[in-house]
Amino acid sequence: MTNTRLTIDEAKAFLDANPVVQWIDAFVFDMNGIPRGKRIRRSDLLSVVKSGISMPTSVFIMDPLGNCVEETGRLWETGDPDHHCHLLSRTLVPIPVGDGRHAQAVMVIDVKDELDPRSVLADQVERFRRAGQTPVAAVELEFYVTSRTTNGAFVLHTPEGLSTDPGRPLTFGFEELDALAPFIDDVYRICEAQGLPVDTVMQESGPGQFEINLVHRADAVTAALDGLLLKRAVKAAARAHQLDATFMAKPHHDWAGSGMHIHLSLIDQAGENVFAGDPISPLFRHALGGLRETMAHFMAVWAQSANAYRRYVPKAYVSMAAHWGFNNRTVALRIPRGNGASTRIEHRVAGADANPYLVIASILAGINYGIANQVDPGPAAEGNAEIIEAPPLPTAWINSLDLFRSSDIVRGAFGAPFQDVFSRLKHAERCNFERIVTPLDHLWYSQVA
Repeated sequence: MTNTRLTIDEAKAFLDANPVVQWIDAFVFDMNGIPRGKRIRRSDLLSVVKSGISMPTSVFIMDPLGNCVEETGRLWETGDPDHHCHLLSRTLVPIPVGDGRHAQAVMVIDVKDELDPRSVLADQVERFRRAGQTPVAAVELEFYVTSRTTNGAFVLHTPEGLSTDPGRPLTFGFEELDALAPFIDDVYRICEAQGLPVDTVMQESGPGQFEINLVHRADAVTAALDGLLLKRAVKAAARAHQLDATFMAKPHHDWAGSGMHIHLSLIDQAGENVFAGDPISPLFRHALGGLRETMAHFMAVWAQSANAYRRYVPKAYVSMAAHWGFNNRTVALRIPRGNGASTRIEHRVAGADANPYLVIASILAGINYGIANQVDPGPAAEGNAEIIEAPPLPTAWINSLDLFRSSDIVRGAFGAPFQDVFSRLKHAERCNFERIVTPLDHLWYSQVA
């Protein structure tokens, strides 16, 4: 992982190669994984590259709506000072859709902030570096494509030409890909222009639901950033085709949820996969043991919103307990087919709306815990893991937040300040969400007694 500054020469070369670009979006990613920043004029780019740019520290205490959450104790009490930021090398890239006038660059803060999700992940990677190991990671993302409304409000309306029947999902078919071929083409065109290592795309099980896989990198921070930037690319392509895209974990109660699967392994200084064995190494078993034992502690990261908990239902390929197994999609910790260099874990718990920086950081924290304490994972699950006893996950938001807030494991991995602020931030979001009386309340309860 590197936080290398974008150079003046790199910026000049970009401007020369992209004469149509007039605006550059510069952003960091907040706790929720939402990009927040400033739009820079073309004529100001070189000045920003030279002098940097400021962002308020409150960017890391925002809820999904963009409100600064005063319950974190980091707003009025601090005076909300600025962070000085610089643009990250190799992230100044075009957004080649529409009129082509827009580009983007990722900002990195100059002084470490204990609340910055990127820094939280970098700390976990550093722990492994000191042990002579490098995490190798890749992100898979599922999402829904919907028709775009004239006023911009989100409505779950399947685009014309796609199946609207969840009983006829056309999973792994090609009809839906053909119907949305111009959109898919633009997703890949954006990704190629931005250097994102996209791999396959497939039709998933919900109406208008797709999955895109990214190729692994021996740099977990960059792999997480790939996942965040892929979301932006998908949404930009959707807008260009009068569509919308959502990474909500459960946009419809009767449709398949959208997940974020993380593939991860460790290599040593010689580039050898330390998870490889016959069939897996003792160290990998300890890593699995740590992931099982710590999984519930990080549930507030895997499922960071009220909606995310609607995804955890039976018979949906979404595990509600910390099982592991070989080539088994009913478990939370799947070891895909392969051996040697390809030996890896597929972590299948997080919703697609989660923050990849924090998801991968939590996975690495679990692996580190298991290796350090030589935790045994127990036997691998076979067949339907849903009927096999295993440590359960807290599938109610308040329970997962309470466990996250009190966990010594979380505190040891992420530090007490992050643990405290994240807990306060999400508890405030939960309280605000749950106080709203919905039409469903009226339908179910208005005539009770």
